[in-house]
Amino acid sequence: MTVDERLDKLTGIVETLANTVVAHDNQIEALLKIAERHELQIEALFQMAERNEKTWQDLQRQWQAYLNTLPKQ
Repeated sequence: MTVDERLDKLTGIVETLANTVVAHDNQIEALLKIAERHELQIEALFQMAERNEKTWQDLQRQWQAYLNTLPKQ
């Protein structure tokens, strides 16, 4: 194998590796975007859970207030 053939082979390998790195970089960027969306969704779910907990506590207080108005026997 001549020096030129070796250089051509190495050039092909380097080009393949470069293309692979670009493809992986694109995949990583896509995964980061998905992770960011999931973070926002999780934050929204936590906020919803907090509102639901407050609503549940309000309902419990209202129910207890109603029960307190009933005659005791």
